[in-house]
Amino acid sequence: MKNTNKTFSLITILIFAIIFSSQSMAGQQTGSIKLKPGHPQQYTVVKGDTLWDISGVFLDEPWYWPEIWQVNPQIDNPHLIYPGDVLNLIYVDGRPYITRDKYGKRTVRLGPQIRYEELNKAIPTIPLDIIAPYLTENLILNPNQYSASPYIVSINDDDHLAGSADSTIYVMGIGRENTHKDFGIYRRGQVFRSPVNNQVLGYEAIYLGGAIMERPGNPATLYVQSSKAEILKGHRAIAIDNNQIVDANFLPKKGTINRPGNIVGVLTNGRQPGVSIVGAMDVVIIDLGIEDGVEKGDVLNIYKKGNTVKDPLVNNKLIKLPDEKSGNLMIFRTFNRLSYALVMDADRMLRVGDVLHSPTE
Repeated sequence: MKNTNKTFSLITILIFAIIFSSQSMAGQQTGSIKLKPGHPQQYTVVKGDTLWDISGVFLDEPWYWPEIWQVNPQIDNPHLIYPGDVLNLIYVDGRPYITRDKYGKRTVRLGPQIRYEELNKAIPTIPLDIIAPYLTENLILNPNQYSASPYIVSINDDDHLAGSADSTIYVMGIGRENTHKDFGIYRRGQVFRSPVNNQVLGYEAIYLGGAIMERPGNPATLYVQSSKAEILKGHRAIAIDNNQIVDANFLPKKGTINRPGNIVGVLTNGRQPGVSIVGAMDVVIIDLGIEDGVEKGDVLNIYKKGNTVKDPLVNNKLIKLPDEKSGNLMIFRTFNRLSYALVMDADRMLRVGDVLHSPTE
């Protein structure tokens, strides 16, 4: 009987040791990557998905997607994912990876040396219908750029106070040496300042329409091909490249910043002065840019700025409440000292002035 009890005890200890060892090993092998509870082993991409959505199907923290995404070097543009693609969760040496069946249900034309994929059918990283105007139209200009840009001095030979599509405008400052043919017409929008020292970081330039050069000179003659708002004297004409390729298929990744950032403006809540409330799926301006080393795809945590309250027991004493982690945003377009970002999620009301940090482990 004693021997039996000893044998049972040894087996129990051995089972617990194996379980503990397996759990410990799995934790070490997956590192800081946390798979979402109840994640599927396989997922078929559908129309309307975004890369952020798919990352969230498998991961608690979608910015770790590049660490689990196994690209197929035999496929052109291996980071692009299309509706119909089948994604599989596998493990290599205990570490999770997402792989893609070679073509899923896509139609792909193959030739002896050519593999063709329709890039415009790939799913975007974040919703294109929200960010499209900020990818191709509106700009952020350095403080001296707007004032130095060419400006409209006359509309339809000064017969009209305002212009629109089919108007002829006369612009000072383009110069005869100009080689550009296409121009955007802009008005100045919000001014964005540093919350630290109130220094001007940049100006929003709001797109009003597109024009084409008819005759160089000073003033130059431009024909307005399209407009989405009223065009006035003093508005700016800025050369644009209509052949520029906009890449909306970047990967979400953990952003690393050397200093805290701030939300300094919100764009999609309307353009009324003083709007400061921020929510999920709002486009915001942040005071981090190319000079700070940020890139499109960088994900940052948003911390709701803690209020300052009076100490109820000590006269004239103020207490700063801690900042509370309240959401995430993803940068999708960068400028020198500012960037456009989309708020991906928010578990409470946020405001302009809230603080940004690199994602916590």
